[in-house]
Amino acid sequence: MLAAQAQAKLDYTVEIDAPSNLAQLLRDNLELVENQQDPDIDQSWLEALVKSTPDDAKKLLETEGYFGANVDVALQSGNRVKVRVVPGEPVLIDDVTIRLDGPIRQESDYQQRFAQVLEAWSLPMAAPYRQTDWDVSKRAVLRKVQADRFPKARIVSSEARIDPSTRRAVLEVVVDSGPLIRFGAIKVNGLKRYPEKLATGMADFNSGSPYQQDKLLAFQSALEQSPQFSSVIVSADFDHIADNRVPVTVDVVELPKKKLELGLTYDSDVGPGVRVGYDHYNLFQQGWTGSALIDWKREQQSLSFGLGFPRESDGYSHSLTSSFKSEDVQGVKTKTIDAGAWRLRSRGNIEARMGVEFLKESAEAGGVTSSDTHVTQLVYGWTQRAVDDLMRPRNGYLLDGQLSGSLGALASSTSMVRAYGRAVGYWSPFPKYGTFVARLELGQVWAKEGAQVPSALLFRAGGANSVRGYDYQSLGLPGPNGSVLGGRVVATGSVEYQIPVKPDWYLALFSDAGNAADSWKGFQTMRANGVGVRWMSPVAPLSFDIAKAEGDGKIRWNLSLGLAF
Repeated sequence: MLAAQAQAKLDYTVEIDAPSNLAQLLRDNLELVENQQDPDIDQSWLEALVKSTPDDAKKLLETEGYFGANVDVALQSGNRVKVRVVPGEPVLIDDVTIRLDGPIRQESDYQQRFAQVLEAWSLPMAAPYRQTDWDVSKRAVLRKVQADRFPKARIVSSEARIDPSTRRAVLEVVVDSGPLIRFGAIKVNGLKRYPEKLATGMADFNSGSPYQQDKLLAFQSALEQSPQFSSVIVSADFDHIADNRVPVTVDVVELPKKKLELGLTYDSDVGPGVRVGYDHYNLFQQGWTGSALIDWKREQQSLSFGLGFPRESDGYSHSLTSSFKSEDVQGVKTKTIDAGAWRLRSRGNIEARMGVEFLKESAEAGGVTSSDTHVTQLVYGWTQRAVDDLMRPRNGYLLDGQLSGSLGALASSTSMVRAYGRAVGYWSPFPKYGTFVARLELGQVWAKEGAQVPSALLFRAGGANSVRGYDYQSLGLPGPNGSVLGGRVVATGSVEYQIPVKPDWYLALFSDAGNAADSWKGFQTMRANGVGVRWMSPVAPLSFDIAKAEGDGKIRWNLSLGLAF
């Protein structure tokens, strides 16, 4: 029986002579090719396939716009099948008509909406006709109408009139917008620990607002970013539209109300430490977030408090912060108290923050000089993280900037303005061979009396994410007894090439340069070169670097976790 089955199996080969793109289309879709692996095919079946292949091939070629193609199929000795295709010239789009009917024509922004529909169309006149592009264009037009106020829109007619003799196509699409739909009530499912207004308050629409798909997506994004929920699904319930209003359903999975964090930390710049944090996500049963954090290291100790309020319908959230910090770095001892009130907004990959901050500092340099300074300032910050993967960036960039200024000398020891910015770029032209990384940091303080600016607002350089090869914050102004004081300007930069050596592991070659100074006129660039290892861990990128400083010729190492910011 096995011998009989083996004799029944028929082997044959198929050779396709056609332009490369069309040849691949035929290989992927012709029944003649697909049945090569069929163990039941016999000679008569093969001959039938050969006979039907010209018509099958012509239908496939028509989807690419070739309506006058010649297809010849021959069965040669040894069961070799040769398919020869002469496609001819493709059909070109001669005219396109797109019409929007229904209540959408009465909208004040109808012309703008119609222009958006035309922009979504991907088959312009004189372009080759392709069935895929025809289908994609129709779907794009329909989605553009459905996304804003008219989710029940539908294509009532579409026609592609093709004349093979003239190789011209005339396309027509008619869309009926249907009625204008508004949002209905919001129903939240899955709430046990948190008040419903915590979730509904994050929607930037109300019952009766015109339906917009973007608002649903923004609503879901806001809920996903809140610390109270681990999973969120926001959907419009189109099966229960009543009076042209669509209910909105929110399904959430809650996180616990409280979180305690205990940890041992290590930083190559400031050594080992202990971290204790506590968060409560439903203070006073209002969905407010309270936090307390103790971060204790040998040379740095801090105690921080925060009170966060849920995002509001305008997309902004608000918070109050305060901290107490003691630090002894490079011979400068500081004790700092600060408090601030902030208005925050996160949209896509951009975070913006603005607020007012009070900072009071006592500083002692080299055990000789001391100062007491304070400042009340308005602060604006802006951050964008536009990388292909936040955990493993290969292409894209990170941008961060901050501008702050005192209210003259009001509640400040001096009037001042501070500007600071950072940028990191990732480029992998050939990912198999590695990634180029470039970093730039710039900052400046303008002050009426430089000595009255808190050192926390001045600049020092050196260490991880700065000029590697130099000790942490060791680049700045010389102070008494070998201490290093902050300067009013800073500039650092780095170029790095990361070479893959095995999955998740990279060798890095880098060159850093920069310094901090009292002015650009007296700025002197310090340089360092080194090598490092990168491990793309499940938590975040881990970097270990060894660099040699050109200034003193010493070799130092750095360890850091995560992106630059």
